[in-house]
Order: sequence, then structure tokens, then C-alpha cells
Amino acid sequence: MGDIQRVKAEAKTVLDLASRCEKVETSDNYGLLADQVEELEGETREAFQSQIDFASFLPKLKQKQPLGPADLKTLEQLIVGDAEYYLKYETEFEHWKSEARQLIAEIGKLQSSSLNTDGLMHLRALCQELRRVLPDIVFYLDQKERTAKFQEATRGPLDEEGYRVLTEIVEAMIASDKM
Repeated sequence: MGDIQRVKAEAKTVLDLASRCEKVETSDNYGLLADQVEELEGETREAFQSQIDFASFLPKLKQKQPLGPADLKTLEQLIVGDAEYYLKYETEFEHWKSEARQLIAEIGKLQSSSLNTDGLMHLRALCQELRRVLPDIVFYLDQKERTAKFQEATRGPLDEEGYRVLTEIVEAMIASDKM
């Protein structure tokens, strides 16, 4: 339960910093908030992993024993659960794509005109905006593809390679917990 208490304490710190950001909008305050959100994410990951019985999976994986539905569900949560929940709750993807299309259209208009210093600065600003939105689109699609790959890989019986990969993933997670 100590893990959950740490998560709650980190969440409170995030909320307090967010409140400070609302009152005083500075890059420093938002930078601190970003750092604290990263800390909260790490604490949450560790708390989740502390509730998983890794040791029960390893013998099954190493001996290439069939995994039951509960085992597969736990592995799914462990390996791609974060991606599945991200996809489930993310609501801005269509907005990001629309924003990217609009920015690209603006770049197209500028590209076909004679570019003076104002046009060049406008083009630069459009590139900065596009660079801001593209990572969100890429991250969303990465999570979607990662989830699809896991589901495809575990749809049927696991082959030798599947067991090997899953064993390595679980062992790496156990090792990271001991650090």
C-alpha cells in the first residue's frame, strides 16, 4: 500500500503545481509541473508493477507453457496497458490532424508566393507550429501500432520467438524494479 500512498502524494504535488501555474503562468512553473508529472508517471508505473506477480509468469514463459486468459490479460496490461489507456482517453487526435492539415495548407500557400522577410518569418512560425503538433500525432500512432502488434502477436498460440520476447520483457521489468 505504500506505493499507492506515494502515488497519491505525487498526484497532490502535481495538482498543487498546476494550481500555481494557473495563478502565475511562467515557463519555470510549467517546467516544474512537467518534471513533477514525469515523477508521478514513474511512481504510478512502479505502483502498478508492484501489484503484478512477475515470478508466476517467468516459469510459464521460460518453459513455454500455454498462458491462460488471465495471464494474457495481465501481460497485456503490463506490456501495452499504458498505450491502450492512452488511446482510450485521448480526445485530441482528430484535432491535431486537422491542425497539421491547416498548417501544411498555409505552407503550401506561402511556398507558391514570393517570399519576402515577412513571408519567411511567417513560414518559420508555421514550421514551429507544425513541429509542435507532429510529435503528438506520432506518439498517438505509435501507441496504436504498439497495441495492434501485441494483440496480433498474442492472438493465437505463442511460438518460440513469442515466448522468448515475452520472457525478456518480463525479466527486464523485474530487473528495473530491483534498481
